[in-house]
Amino acid sequence: MRPRTPSTVPIDAAPVPGGRDPGRARRAGRRAAGALALAAAALSLTAGGVEHATAVAPADTTVPRANCGPGAAPETGLQGQVPLADRTSGRSKRGYQCNLELISRYQGQGQGTVGASYGKCQYLGTILPSAVTAKRPGVNVIDMSDPRRPRLTDSLLSPATLAGTWETLKVHQGRGLLAAVSVGALSGGFFVSVYDVRTDCAHPRLLNGIRGTKLTMPGLFPGHEASWSPDGRTYWTTGTVGGTIAALDMSDPASPRVIYNGIIGLTDHGIGVSGNGERIYVANIPTGVTIFDAGDIQRRRPQPQLRRISETTWADGLVTQHAIPFTDHGRPYLVAVDELGSGGVRILDISDERRVTTVRQLKLEINRPEHLKTRGADTAKNGIFGYDSHYCTLDRLADPTALACGWAQSGIRVFDVRDLKRPREIAYFNPAAQVGKRELLRNSAHAFVPFGASFSDILGDYPDKPPLYTGPTDMTADWCMSPPRFDGDRLWVSCDDNGALLLRFTNNAYPLR
Repeated sequence: MRPRTPSTVPIDAAPVPGGRDPGRARRAGRRAAGALALAAAALSLTAGGVEHATAVAPADTTVPRANCGPGAAPETGLQGQVPLADRTSGRSKRGYQCNLELISRYQGQGQGTVGASYGKCQYLGTILPSAVTAKRPGVNVIDMSDPRRPRLTDSLLSPATLAGTWETLKVHQGRGLLAAVSVGALSGGFFVSVYDVRTDCAHPRLLNGIRGTKLTMPGLFPGHEASWSPDGRTYWTTGTVGGTIAALDMSDPASPRVIYNGIIGLTDHGIGVSGNGERIYVANIPTGVTIFDAGDIQRRRPQPQLRRISETTWADGLVTQHAIPFTDHGRPYLVAVDELGSGGVRILDISDERRVTTVRQLKLEINRPEHLKTRGADTAKNGIFGYDSHYCTLDRLADPTALACGWAQSGIRVFDVRDLKRPREIAYFNPAAQVGKRELLRNSAHAFVPFGASFSDILGDYPDKPPLYTGPTDMTADWCMSPPRFDGDRLWVSCDDNGALLLRFTNNAYPLR
């Protein structure tokens, strides 16, 4: 199926695309958000005549395969595929690699969805209930300063890390700050914890504990996703229920303050922030990106408002995960990543914010519509996330050369994006499947709750209970969901079952010159 051309609705539009009325959306959000809505600021939406525009998406979404050099263990099927035959025979337990090699791994208990890294350390995210029931609860800290002997050096125990960090565990690399929100089962909030990782990344120091305890600041704000502003002064967080969004002032990380709380629609997901902090780019559920003027928050004006500029949507894909703003030769763009539905990755031109256009869409061969049945057969017994992109990272935000993505069961994928219209894959690493190790991976969101387990895993042996989401997983491919981090010729990544991984580019695949 050819993707529907994205549609963009400017700030002066009364109805939101898809028949959603802004006022009605706010009322629905208030009912869903409950007590949170009592503190929500009103969102500024200017009513007026409806003006629609369309942007033609490129018909070609293919990305040339990587040219694998010596030492490769290449994929045996389609690009991005772990074939059913490999899953059945056990071949997937050896993994696949092309121009990337493993130099260090700390598996431990696995990881809950999204982790982070700073310096020579990795921080493995958490979900409930394993955040509190695992042998080592909380966010596990892995020191890889000696790649031959990676070590678990700490477990971060605070209200946020013990309540499930989901996709809020984020590091501001410039300030050396690690923050997380208490998400709960799926979308929560209330507590935020901030750690200093610059002084000693292997032993982060909780900055906002109350009177010498590990209790942290409570407040009314959403939690499921989060992102730092480039200057590190603002930590944005969104909730998937009720269209909630909040901005926390981190000027003094020992005393975070909620400076904005609002409702911007029915559902929100990840968030990107422009280089000057004046714009935010909110990923939509089901698909799309909404651009807001966030100047009031960035300038710390009293009674700040967010002002909707445009909303761009598309048909293929199911859930947009997050967006990354960047510039290429001075022109502004977004990388928009779809989480489900094989939508892949889009590069959007946002030089005209009211007429967003698609420059290119990246899909692996296994994501193409003609392989729908193959995808279903391969991944039917391995949880809700199949061959889907999830979190991506650019090697730099001005004139980037490479894009690296956690692509769930397709592993880690790296692309040359020096020519935005002609991206090509340069490397991949799909880690070894951890078949038979579910009991050891109590913190893996793939191995256990909420997307890859049965009720018996949570409540005990109740064979009469229906499966939760998708039922037990066969563990024949890992879920690589976290944003990779470029570090010279190395790539810091984490996957749900394999835990913390340190990879190295080979065959001069990267850096690109």
